Amino acid sequence: MNGLDIERRVAISLAVGRYLRSADRFNEASRDFTGACKSLRKQLGTGQRFVVQVDFKHYLVTSDRDGNFDVEAIPTL
Repeated sequence: MNGLDIERRVAISLAVGRYLRSADRFNEASRDFTGACKSLRKQLGTGQRFVVQVDFKHYLVTSDRDGNFDVEAIPTL
């Protein structure tokens, strides 16, 4: 960081710190999401279609024979 004034170095350090903290949160969220997907696939099985209620909202859940699934918010029944 030669040639940079103190304010610029502080600003860069703060930006790097924010980036690193965000990257950690992103990676944790990504691991959580991957685990949730694996768990849902395991519970669903194949060829399913039904409605679930979570936190007072309704969702149409479908899965195909290849293990792909979709969760779509729907209006209240």
